[in-house]
Amino acid sequence: MNDRANSLQESTPFKAVKLLRDAGLKTLFKEGDTVGIKIHMGEYGNSLNLRPQWVGAIVEEVKRLGGNPVIVDCNTITFGDFTSRAIKSDHLRAIARHGFTEEALGCPIWICDGDYGFDDVQVEIPRGVYMKHSFMGKKLLELDACIVVTHFKGHPMGVYGGALKNVGIGMGSKRGKISTHFMNHPVYGIQAMEANQAAAQQLAQAPHPNMVDRAIEGCPFDAFEWKDGVFHFHSEKCGKCAGCFSAALFAGLLTLKPEITATWAPTIADAASGYIHAIGKEKFLFVNYAMDISPWCDCVNFHDRPLVPNIGIFASKDPVAVDLACIEASEAKAALPESKADEFGFGDPGTERFTNVSSIAKISQWAQCNAGEYNGIGSTEYILVESEPGEETDFWFPPYTPDNIFGKVNKEALRSGNYEPGEYFYDLPRLSFAELHIKPKGKVDEISILDEE
Repeated sequence: MNDRANSLQESTPFKAVKLLRDAGLKTLFKEGDTVGIKIHMGEYGNSLNLRPQWVGAIVEEVKRLGGNPVIVDCNTITFGDFTSRAIKSDHLRAIARHGFTEEALGCPIWICDGDYGFDDVQVEIPRGVYMKHSFMGKKLLELDACIVVTHFKGHPMGVYGGALKNVGIGMGSKRGKISTHFMNHPVYGIQAMEANQAAAQQLAQAPHPNMVDRAIEGCPFDAFEWKDGVFHFHSEKCGKCAGCFSAALFAGLLTLKPEITATWAPTIADAASGYIHAIGKEKFLFVNYAMDISPWCDCVNFHDRPLVPNIGIFASKDPVAVDLACIEASEAKAALPESKADEFGFGDPGTERFTNVSSIAKISQWAQCNAGEYNGIGSTEYILVESEPGEETDFWFPPYTPDNIFGKVNKEALRSGNYEPGEYFYDLPRLSFAELHIKPKGKVDEISILDEE
């Protein structure tokens, strides 16, 4: 369904509910089953993540069908010196700021790899492009079924972030995420990287605590050292935790192995295959919200203007097909004016804007889908079915129904109110009709407020 709405049943959350019904939600689980709703609730500072009310409508539908819904996610790797979702206690605080609480959603929230992301289980990948196995949050194995609800958007490493990424990264424990990104690979990983002395010398000139100081203090394994004006990376001490992934690596203190970037998109599909097969391929349904299609993922602590206009909502039992449908629908649109796609020269339809705008290494936007098909978890050939909204009465605010309407339920209370306003208006308006419709002067100047320090 597209993103337009003119009535209650066409509202965004209720379109998703209708699409889930069309895609076979009723047959996905039986009464009493534990049904995971896998979502990404957004890094602190990002505000284009899924809306709680979108997810809440799906929670209510699962309950209506007799299932026991639970929101599921796993902790992240350490994205920097103030990452917000790398441990459970921080994770829950960060998502509460976005409105994701058990009270708001109406069901429990499970962080499935434990307090620090170490509660995991190794799962085999039947036919990976790069990977033989990965590690998923252990509590995910308690699910009887799973609805993967995804905000479709760009992604710096996956090139795009869709259903495959929501599973392949989002269901991974800390070790699973690090492995999937090849950060602990013996040849391409962080431990095999070298210190960049030119970058270190420049960064060391900044006031303390500078990036060199922070890299040294932030390493749990004390693998970094500044001695006699030289930045040392003691790789033999490296614990492969990827805690320096943002701070040291993206500051240029470590030299990234260029070959690693080619692995990032297909390994996401590899890991997704492992997790999907571990829970059961037939136990999944996927919903993609192709809305607020920002250049980068909700994992980062900011968001840019969306690349293209809102498209709508897609649902399927096939994660490859649902992702590819979103990519192709995005490719069919002209970019939003002054978006990054427009700025970089990829405003015209069909310009592979995720490849050229979202990917930090210009990796193909098709790689993840092709790897997903190779892994046997979906098809790159699909039929797009246009769905119709459901009945308005299906989505009335409880407890109201056509035979139990608001005025009937609240009759006595409504009768008791005082509706008499007194003389609250002037006999004649104080401004004429013409005066009210004159365009105001508007902006008369423009200045910038600079940091005085």
